[in-house]
Amino acid sequence: TVRNWKYNQIMSDIFKLLCQDITQEKKFGICDDIPNHRAYVDLNNGSKWMTVVQNNSMLPVTFTALDNCIELRGTDGKMESRCEGIITYGNTIIFIEIKERTGDSKTWAKDADKQLRATISSIKSKINLDSFETKRAAITNRLQSRSKEKHTVRMKKFLEDTGYLLSVDNRIKIE
Repeated sequence: TVRNWKYNQIMSDIFKLLCQDITQEKKFGICDDIPNHRAYVDLNNGSKWMTVVQNNSMLPVTFTALDNCIELRGTDGKMESRCEGIITYGNTIIFIEIKERTGDSKTWAKDADKQLRATISSIKSKINLDSFETKRAAITNRLQSRSKEKHTVRMKKFLEDTGYLLSVDNRIKIE
């Protein structure tokens, strides 16, 4: 069927080695500093890290870049909006949108929220994600201090609308 063909095509793209980095490091970064290039995992240069990932249990973690790596097209054939990527480990999936902006968090967080929602919706329409028991999404911005209180309403609404637990921070914890 068409759906199976699309599923196989998307799965093939998503699991392209060129779009994935795998690590068990206790602490690593995700960088998105090269224009028109995919986001990637970095183990050595902390000053480049746009997102810090804390993996205290040293679990095997896969980062799959979406933006500038995986083509997600709508039924009209046009490229769909994508977040930077997805972290998967065990039965957990985390969609990640990286921002590097100062100023009013309402603006950049709103943009990131919209990007995450679009990506989750697009992926869910093509791939069954039910095997992931823990579904999370993360908006990260290394130029902003941790501000969970500012985003409590956004986080609650995101969970209600998508079923994904949203965090707004400059770190992601692998638990």
